[in-house]
Amino acid sequence: MKQKLYSLLLLLAVTLSGHAADAQWCLVVESAGGETIAIGVDQKPVIKTVADGYELRYGEQVTAFTWSELKKVTVRETEPTPTAVEEVKAVAEPSFRLAPGEILISGAEPGSQALVFAVGGRQALSARVGQDGSAHLSTTGLKAGVYIVKTNKSTFKIVKK
Repeated sequence: MKQKLYSLLLLLAVTLSGHAADAQWCLVVESAGGETIAIGVDQKPVIKTVADGYELRYGEQVTAFTWSELKKVTVRETEPTPTAVEEVKAVAEPSFRLAPGEILISGAEPGSQALVFAVGGRQALSARVGQDGSAHLSTTGLKAGVYIVKTNKSTFKIVKK
């Protein structure tokens, strides 16, 4: 039974190789030892049943599996291979800088919130990040102490003296 099932799957793989232009398909052979071989049907694999298993030929490669070594054979569609990069966005971490009387944030996500919390968890300040990725938070109303500055990407600790 196992021989017939594998034979049908391999026959299906060979059949699909004629439709390789429509979609990318591959034959995946997994051995009982955990070795996996994925062969694109565009490589036109030749499958030969031998007395104790299969012999797989593709390109210059020849791989033989005995029935006891063969764990699983599947045919699946492969993921499309990207042919170009459509868009690359640089992701920079926000930077925080203390200036007299204010906290300057740059490189944050435009439109996000910049928040300042006291160590006890109470929100002390907030500001919306501008379209240029910067925000200015006035520290003149803050008492001396330790504060946490948070954006959607980073968190920093500051100490106001």
